[in-house]
Amino acid sequence: MKLLRHLPQASGPALLGSFASLASQALFAAFLLKLFEPAAVGVFSLVNQVAFSWATLALAQSPLSLLADRADPAHGARRAWLASAVRMVWLLPLAALAWFWSSPATGFHASPLAWLAAIAITQMTWALAQSLVLRTGPGLSIFLVRCVPPALAVLIAGVGAFAFPRSEPTALLLAAVVGYAVGSLWLFPTLSARAPVEPGDAAQADGHDDRSSRLKLVHTLFDLASATLIAVQWTRVWGPVEAGYLLVLLRVYGFVPALVHTAWAQVLLSKGEARVRSSVAVGAACCAIVLVLGLLVQAALAFGWLAPEWAALRRYIWPLAIWQMAACLFGSLSHAPFLAGRARAYSLQCIGVDTMLLGLLVLAPLVQVAPGDWIMVVAGCMTGALLLQAAHFRALAR
Repeated sequence: MKLLRHLPQASGPALLGSFASLASQALFAAFLLKLFEPAAVGVFSLVNQVAFSWATLALAQSPLSLLADRADPAHGARRAWLASAVRMVWLLPLAALAWFWSSPATGFHASPLAWLAAIAITQMTWALAQSLVLRTGPGLSIFLVRCVPPALAVLIAGVGAFAFPRSEPTALLLAAVVGYAVGSLWLFPTLSARAPVEPGDAAQADGHDDRSSRLKLVHTLFDLASATLIAVQWTRVWGPVEAGYLLVLLRVYGFVPALVHTAWAQVLLSKGEARVRSSVAVGAACCAIVLVLGLLVQAALAFGWLAPEWAALRRYIWPLAIWQMAACLFGSLSHAPFLAGRARAYSLQCIGVDTMLLGLLVLAPLVQVAPGDWIMVVAGCMTGALLLQAAHFRALAR
């Protein structure tokens, strides 16, 4: 309770909106497990991951720079969106290559690239909208921009499960597109304002982000390459069913580190505050949330709440949970390098961790082990790397 009383002003609405979004994500994950077949979940997760990677690489960390920037946020948001849209166009061949490399059994008739493009464009715009609203909007807008899109996606997915075949991902893809599109509405007034728009990064040297545009793009490229390859390579090596097991749990757990990063670290960065002890406490609390989620998934399997096809999910539960707990601690302190003037070193460290993960994924078809064994290796290496980074961030902030 003492921690809650000392939260930054914008953290209240951000936390409430993010927790509401977390509840929606949990319900969405329950729908994935209960209403759809594993192959459909695997294909949806792959499309969503490739689109996320495409949008994030196009953004090149513009939402983070928009928070750290001290210049006019509306003008910065317009420039960031235009530059991101241009990058998205020339990154189209990479997105197409990632999709066709995985060669999944799609099970739906609409063009995969059309779904990829729709999800990527709307997700890119929503990401910038969240940063802009966090800097300029009232508490109600901060709350709504975070919770409305995932809540709407849950509603559409639930209805779509009865309107479309459950063996196909069409309802899930439609839910994602509509949810992100509604989230994009918070940025439209800024984009349509009559003001000169210049391509370039959203943030320049006025803020805490002293990295070059090239380094930010390279950092984003490595982040997205590792996040995309884990979906693509798992599908290619072990098939869409095993990929469904892996990706659905990453979706369930992964929202929690994202929560602590967006509702805590980004707020502190926008205010220029470190709050080391509070950051560690928030990270530990989010670790407990991941633990509870793992126990709930374990209970769902033990009590037969899930279809028999999900029985093999249990070998992924705890390796991925421990990995995401470490990610929570990492995320809670991720603002510290920026405030300490070490953003460049932060990016170089993250690129090193991404390189390790990429190597492990490339080795996957060569080691010839079961996917349950290999996920323990991957999760163990990532847990150690993230904990080392978190300890270093804490030392920087002292």
